[in-house]
Amino acid sequence: MNICQICEKRSRKISFSRHKKGSSGAGGTWALRAPITKKTQKPNLHIYMGMKLCTKCLKTIKKAAVKPTQTTIPVVA
Repeated sequence: MNICQICEKRSRKISFSRHKKGSSGAGGTWALRAPITKKTQKPNLHIYMGMKLCTKCLKTIKKAAVKPTQTTIPVVA
């Protein structure tokens, strides 16, 4: 299934309209009514080290793995 194994983000259904449903002037508000359909919105999943992760979790893991080491610069007096 399309589920992130860390945050459990999954596919969801949303209402989708191709264009605005506004007024065309003095003719009334329903003259250019757009059909609203149900659309499936899927998470952007990647397989990383055998796990399915969304992009946000993958970015967090990679950022935590690469921490800069503290190097001290010797001060010459």
